[in-house]
Amino acid sequence: MFYFIAGVLGTIAVLFVVYPWLSGRPRDELRTALPAWVPWIGGGALAVVLALYVALGTPQLLGRDSTPVASTSGAASAKTAASMDSAVQGLERRLANGGGSDGDWELLAKSYEFLGRSDDAALARQKQLPPEAGVSGAAPADATAATPVAAPLSAQGAQLLAAANAARNRRDYAAARDQYEKLAARNEMNADAWADFADVTATLNGRSLQGKPAQYLANALRLDPRHPKALWLQASLQHESGQYPAAALTWQRLASVLGADSPDAKVVAANLAEDQRLAGNGASPGAVAAIGNGTVQGEVDVAPALRNKIPAGLTLFVVAKSVDSPGPPVAIWQTSTTASWPIAFKLDDSQAMLPMRKLSTAGFVTIEARTSRTGQAMPAPGDFQGVSARLVPGSGARIRVVIEKIIG
Repeated sequence: MFYFIAGVLGTIAVLFVVYPWLSGRPRDELRTALPAWVPWIGGGALAVVLALYVALGTPQLLGRDSTPVASTSGAASAKTAASMDSAVQGLERRLANGGGSDGDWELLAKSYEFLGRSDDAALARQKQLPPEAGVSGAAPADATAATPVAAPLSAQGAQLLAAANAARNRRDYAAARDQYEKLAARNEMNADAWADFADVTATLNGRSLQGKPAQYLANALRLDPRHPKALWLQASLQHESGQYPAAALTWQRLASVLGADSPDAKVVAANLAEDQRLAGNGASPGAVAAIGNGTVQGEVDVAPALRNKIPAGLTLFVVAKSVDSPGPPVAIWQTSTTASWPIAFKLDDSQAMLPMRKLSTAGFVTIEARTSRTGQAMPAPGDFQGVSARLVPGSGARIRVVIEKIIG
């Protein structure tokens, strides 16, 4: 098109100059009428035009360099994808917070299909969000909720991360939170740090993963969708908020990440079965919590045959375990005051090890009492132990657990 237009304009220009000059000459004189320098001037003008076009125009059309076109197209595609992701994330947050209509869920499903996320599209049509999406109670945007970037740690960032881990290990969760906040402000958080930040914040948030912990988990999963701890906590969050189908899907993803040989495989399988059961029954968090008020009170005593064999000063652990859902204890209490027996105890939801495994939602439980010489929660040979009969938390009756055997 460019060359055609240039030819037409050039022809018109020549006619304006040459035609008046040649109009009065006979046809047989036209061939010799033009001076010899005219073709040279015409060729020179064409060369100048082409040179200006190459310097100022679009040289890639001449095949000189096609890279800028591809680069521009790639940038436009990337910008479109980024805009699409941003729109999807906004829709996810709105739906997670209880807003949106049936049409919004369908729009989200179609958006997932456009992005090639067919599994997530199927989940959206069931009005469930995928694990890495925004969830109920997500935190508002702030310095720690910015788009995560797995940037290399600077020397100061490494110091902050080490300080956060040290504080977390000594259970100074407030100090750990402060260090993670500083690290997040420097935009040097990786998936491990975001998952640990969510864990710490949930502990300070009454062991609830809703709110800011949910946002931190989303950041961790954006950086690493297969991060084991983030997936575990995400499934726990979805269970806590009653999103049982989504929780089951997340447990399945975690199981595939961990593998069948993982020490946690049985726990994950039990949690998966529980959420699949709840999803199939259409249960709600309130209906499950109605099993009991989540409190077990009583005392631990020692059988007469062992009373003189248990030294004073041992650590006593009192642990509630679910009968129907094997896995980590649903509540744990400990004391080092074992100079005199019996010892009174009280278990409730505040002592849960995981937010989604609470005493009030466990159904039937057994209460295990065990002394430890080392102060470690894991049983060891030589520990003294006793186990109660199965019971329902919140039944009101005080129980008595008798330590009557030695672990071999």
